[in-house]
Amino acid sequence: MTDELFGLPLDIYLTPGFGWHWSHENQASSQEYILAIKAYYTISWPFDWRLGVAEGMSYTSKINSLEKEEFDRKGYEPNNFLNYLDFSIDVNLGSMFNARSMDGVWLGYAIHHRSAIFEKSSQYGRIKGGSNYNTITLTVDF
Repeated sequence: MTDELFGLPLDIYLTPGFGWHWSHENQASSQEYILAIKAYYTISWPFDWRLGVAEGMSYTSKINSLEKEEFDRKGYEPNNFLNYLDFSIDVNLGSMFNARSMDGVWLGYAIHHRSAIFEKSSQYGRIKGGSNYNTITLTVDF
């Protein structure tokens, strides 16, 4: 979208996402769809790294066990549609391996957070709760 925000050297993207939640003893597998605005700050040391933060929306095909247990405990009706935040650090594989063909490929780690914004939002049912996931990401710039 842009490479500067309020004079700061931030890359801003509209970022769609897809997540897969694996099944286990307490839940069936499910899909998650994400749409967010994400800002990145790039650091070149000794190769390119970037720090990112995103804000957006998340829809999951089934309520995961973490959220279900929390909402049940609090007496809330769970919502498939919740607010989405993520905080990430990525490394550019092209810079790391000195391979120009991989300049737009980033390998990263992120904290993936879904929440209902502390009962403040009617679009999420004025509920309080959510979930956090540690994730590994692979992003390709187009």
